[in-house]
Amino acid sequence: MNDNDASGGDALTQAAHWYARLQTLPVSARTLDQFFAWRRGEGHREAFDAVDRLYRETGKLAERPAIVAATEQAITRFAAPPRRRYPWPGAIAAAIVGVVAVGFTTVAVWPSGGEHYATRIGEQRTIRLADGSKLMLDTDTALIVSFTKDARRISLARGQAYFTVAHDAVRPFTVDAGGASVLAMGTQFDVQRSGDRIDVTLIEGRVRVSSARRPVTQLQPGQRLVLVSSRISPVQAIDTTPITAWTRGRIVLDGMTLEHAIAEVNRYVNTPVRLGARRFANARISGSVETGDIGSFTTAVTAVLPLKAQANSDGSVTLRS
Repeated sequence: MNDNDASGGDALTQAAHWYARLQTLPVSARTLDQFFAWRRGEGHREAFDAVDRLYRETGKLAERPAIVAATEQAITRFAAPPRRRYPWPGAIAAAIVGVVAVGFTTVAVWPSGGEHYATRIGEQRTIRLADGSKLMLDTDTALIVSFTKDARRISLARGQAYFTVAHDAVRPFTVDAGGASVLAMGTQFDVQRSGDRIDVTLIEGRVRVSSARRPVTQLQPGQRLVLVSSRISPVQAIDTTPITAWTRGRIVLDGMTLEHAIAEVNRYVNTPVRLGARRFANARISGSVETGDIGSFTTAVTAVLPLKAQANSDGSVTLRS
């Protein structure tokens, strides 16, 4: 059976073959292209999701013997060395590792274990991992680190993190952030997740970014990809200095609207700045301030715009005309 031999049988049987093929590393770029092409077929995405659910709900496996048989056959044909072959049917978590490692997240299942890390509002934290990689967490960030013998996986629940990844050809390093998956290849990059918006910025090396709505995209240093709900921006060439200024404790405001600048400043404080004069929301400001330094920020804004800073009883500040 070759990489593309998944055309026989019904959609569920084909999905079972693909499911097994993707869990057996290594997975070639050609195989990925063929999988995405197959998945665009009518009913194929739903069939693949159904196979995933069957794997996770082991009590239902006996109800679909044809799917079980097809998947067992595919695992046997695509098996890597014996140590990579998993007993049936108890290896659902291992069966999904390969899917995650190649940067495909539609059916990714993160294990319930792993190390949980988080920062409070205004806090930043550096974490050194056992493999030599380093993570820097920005304000109000939460993620899970999960290492296995075959993969290194990070699940970013919210916030922003800067990744310096140690090279390990045997264990891919993957960051999942909601609708996007980032596969690193010995590199430095920044990922921010805010609601349904995900920003991926590559500083050094190479990464592959994928989502359910976009095939694999490889970024070059100095490029950014933004995903917002169902909308995906073109790859952008940018100056990475403002993006990574937070790792040095600063916020670069050059060219920001006042509304955007206030939102950035407020990420680091519990007592926010509020804009009471909405007509200035789109006014552009420049400069930089230290994270958490509301005083310097409001002083700078009121020096260049006809606004005054009003301190409130709760510690917040309102900018009024």
